[in-house]
Amino acid sequence: MFAHIYATDNTWLGVMSGDSFDEIIKLGKQLREKTKGKSIEEMETMFFNLSERFKEFFDHQGNLDQAIFPEHPNFGRLESNLFELVQHIVNHGTYHRGNITAMLRQLGYPGVMTDYVVYLYAMKTKR
Repeated sequence: MFAHIYATDNTWLGVMSGDSFDEIIKLGKQLREKTKGKSIEEMETMFFNLSERFKEFFDHQGNLDQAIFPEHPNFGRLESNLFELVQHIVNHGTYHRGNITAMLRQLGYPGVMTDYVVYLYAMKTKR
């Protein structure tokens, strides 16, 4: 599940950056190989590095309402904006963090709150 979230987040960063569908497909194949057999700690490092790439991308964006028109061979052309794609990325991650929490509970581990506000409170205590 972590590998899927990681690859998908990379895909959408590529879409927002204007990469072609062919480039994104090639990257997806590379990421599937790169994430095989990775430990939780290794995945954590990979996600941290990806978050830095997202920060760099958004540091150079002046307008999240900017129109974007990604092309997909099966779905066609999407007329959207960066803000909507960011919402999708966040929603996708939330959905799968819930999957992971459910899996952990089924294995007998205690549940973990994954709400964004819990993160905000945790960050507040670190300041």
